[in-house]
Amino acid sequence: MSASKTHFRTCNLCEAMCGIAIKVEDGVITSIKGDEDDSFSRGHICPKAIALKDLYEDPDRIRRPLHKVDGEWQELSWDDALDKVAARIASLQAEHGNDAMGVYLGNPNVHNTGSILMSGGLLRALKTKNKFSATSVDQLPHHIVCWKMFGHQLRIPVPDIDNTDHFLMFGANPLASNGSIMSVADVKQRLKDVRKRGKLVVVDPR
Repeated sequence: MSASKTHFRTCNLCEAMCGIAIKVEDGVITSIKGDEDDSFSRGHICPKAIALKDLYEDPDRIRRPLHKVDGEWQELSWDDALDKVAARIASLQAEHGNDAMGVYLGNPNVHNTGSILMSGGLLRALKTKNKFSATSVDQLPHHIVCWKMFGHQLRIPVPDIDNTDHFLMFGANPLASNGSIMSVADVKQRLKDVRKRGKLVVVDPR
């Protein structure tokens, strides 16, 4: 008889943080669905969350440190891997300067306690100005506007979607990530409610 269990978790691929229900049978993921009882996302799910199964089971996923020896990838221990990386960073920066090192931080970093606690110290120690992240790709315009208008890049206003009669939306698709940086639960229904009360206008540069 197969062992079936449902794990209730949070998708960590973007800031919307939607609740997901992961069904597992005999150690194999059989489905990923939105958690209807999640008080925030209310069952919303996007293709990224469904793809978590593909990411987890990808045969090409790197699960342990590797280095190339004579053109072939070989495993090595975490201690040896960290020592090699530290030595290479030190030699590169000694030869070419601190800014020869570039850093990229993806979304899941801000959903991991260890990364939140330790990455700041690491970045300060590297002393490089070349720092990039998912924010560099899709959020910096928000931060620049908020800095200019409100004095700080993190003072991002959340639209009062439940009390507006005319919603003007430029180049955005809140359905893709449950409101994305706006992060409002059940955004699909709330946008429908706007249309019932008044008007929803979408300006799409594409």
